[in-house]
Amino acid sequence: MKIAYLTSQYPAVSHTFIMREVHALRDLGFNIGTFSVRRASAQDCLDQATQDELDKTKWLLPIRIAAFARACGWATLTRPWLTARTLAWAVLSPGSKHGGRLKWLAYFLEAVQLARWLERDGFDHLHCHFGNAGSSAGMLAASIAGIPFSITCHGSELRDIDKHRLLEKVDAAAFLACVTHFGKVQLMMACPPTQWRKLEIIRCGAPPCDAAQQDSANDTAKAQNILCVGRLSREKGHVILLEALASLHDRGVAFTCTLVGNGPLRSEVEQHIDRLKLTNSVTLTGALAPDEVAKHYAIASVVVLASFSEGAPVVLMEAMAHGRPVVATNVGGVSELVEHGRTGTLVAPGNAAALAQAIKNVFDHPDVARTKTDAAKRHVAETFNVEESAKRMGTLFQQAQAPQPAADALHDTEASPC
Repeated sequence: MKIAYLTSQYPAVSHTFIMREVHALRDLGFNIGTFSVRRASAQDCLDQATQDELDKTKWLLPIRIAAFARACGWATLTRPWLTARTLAWAVLSPGSKHGGRLKWLAYFLEAVQLARWLERDGFDHLHCHFGNAGSSAGMLAASIAGIPFSITCHGSELRDIDKHRLLEKVDAAAFLACVTHFGKVQLMMACPPTQWRKLEIIRCGAPPCDAAQQDSANDTAKAQNILCVGRLSREKGHVILLEALASLHDRGVAFTCTLVGNGPLRSEVEQHIDRLKLTNSVTLTGALAPDEVAKHYAIASVVVLASFSEGAPVVLMEAMAHGRPVVATNVGGVSELVEHGRTGTLVAPGNAAALAQAIKNVFDHPDVARTKTDAAKRHVAETFNVEESAKRMGTLFQQAQAPQPAADALHDTEASPC
């Protein structure tokens, strides 16, 4: 079975969990082709594995005029009515006003190119990671190509269901995978009950960490070394973490902190580090390859996330798999991963004082923290297993080969003007 995977940017260092899923599906015998809305830049390819994925990936933007012209000719000559109906649905239906009609016209143009590739190379199914702009083009491409499509919803798209026309995507999709029960319930509240059967729980997976790796990590962990891995963006709460660190510093707690990741708030984070007089305690590394991140897990005494919004953070799965204590905010689906008091510590979001105290408790009570890490490692191995998640996803792909393709499902919706 030939499956196309579409993301906004593939491969991406911040989305290594997608690469793991792709590799696991290939190991199961699925022929996976990868597509990206935007081409990854050289700075996103921090190791050979990522570069190898980039070499296999087709991207939609920037548009190559000659290829796009051929795709438009193919769509016009071989499926004119279906293409016209998809265009009308994209830009004229009531839902298009939420995201902007011109934006949906752009999604349609991207979709024509993608549909041509899907048809030419004989793909049976299109799967999109994230229910945002990439899946908008993907839904239209599957409609034109006449194949089923599906989405993995991670949580960020749930903050603006109307903008992403997520309910229409659920209506047109063969299934929608949610990485958390929290995300599934959010969609259940928004969708009619007739669509609930399409909502599935498919966990992201962490790479296995064997006993030797964990023992090595325990041997090399440095006392009171804090690690935070995440994109430097608003929802990750880095400013709250820095305020918590400043509180620890004022209380005379000795520590080092490493922030791994890059993003639009880097200069703002650097300014806060200077303002809070933490320049001797906090280090920013920028984005790192997975192998380099693993080295930081090995020397961390605690891994912290101060996020305002999350799905199921893969960084916490990785930390728990490596036997690292975790402290995180109780948002989104985090509590499905971190059970407070048993596999880690949860605090209220936006509360720097509570975050500081939770970190200090890990420092002060290492035996208690170690007990939690043993339970955490078992929980990740049992519940967030990439091989098991790939098997379930593969089963859904096979079940999606139903008589009615995604194109019919899309054009039968009430929102369709056709």
